[in-house]
Amino acid sequence: MHLSLQLARLAVSRPQRAIRLPRRPPLLQLRAWSHSPSSASTRHSSLCPSCGTKLPTALPVCPKCDYIAKFQHSITYHELLGLPYEPNPFVVDSALLKRRFIEAQRICHPDAWVTKSEDQKDAALDVSNMVNAAYNTLSSPLDRIEYLLRLNGIETGEADQLDDLELIAEVMQAREEIEGIQPGHAARLHALKDENDVKMSEVTKAIEVLVAREDWEAAKAAAVRLKYLQGVDDAVKLRMDQVTTWA
Repeated sequence: MHLSLQLARLAVSRPQRAIRLPRRPPLLQLRAWSHSPSSASTRHSSLCPSCGTKLPTALPVCPKCDYIAKFQHSITYHELLGLPYEPNPFVVDSALLKRRFIEAQRICHPDAWVTKSEDQKDAALDVSNMVNAAYNTLSSPLDRIEYLLRLNGIETGEADQLDDLELIAEVMQAREEIEGIQPGHAARLHALKDENDVKMSEVTKAIEVLVAREDWEAAKAAAVRLKYLQGVDDAVKLRMDQVTTWA
């Protein structure tokens, strides 16, 4: 197959996980920052505008008096979930992220507001969706770096080309092998996934260094590499599901 056709095929959007929200953060998140988000940790100290109680999270939600409102100001996903942005916003503690996500959804999930007013239910849905988007974005290295790039004025897209012929060849070879694997050969799929995981880990570590340096152009190039490798990972998982179904 001609190289240009192969590249076009590889650039097709990677399969979407069933629970994933839209990759692009809400416009609320994309307003320009006049300075870097606070490195302070992260736990919010605002008071409830209704009862004056200290809010337990950065969410405009007060469990004490049932106050809830939609977001009215710019806030990063890190601040929203009480995670540090400094010194390196790409570094995320997965266990802490999950814990803060659960804490946030406990007080804003629509199910907890089902008996309240229509305005409160509408606000709960809005806040819960923001929490979901923050969690899904920060839990994925690829989504996370693309989000950070956008916060710093650099857009990414499906048209971004991978400038690495060796990796392009490796990705094409892996995708072709994955598509040809038949039932009874799941072990090879696992092996391919392990090999690809090593490459993804190496690129992820490189991105961490580049973000620390605020070298956003180089970070974008690395993000493109990670996107191609993520495509291999998604292809392996899809084929595993198919092989299992056929078995």
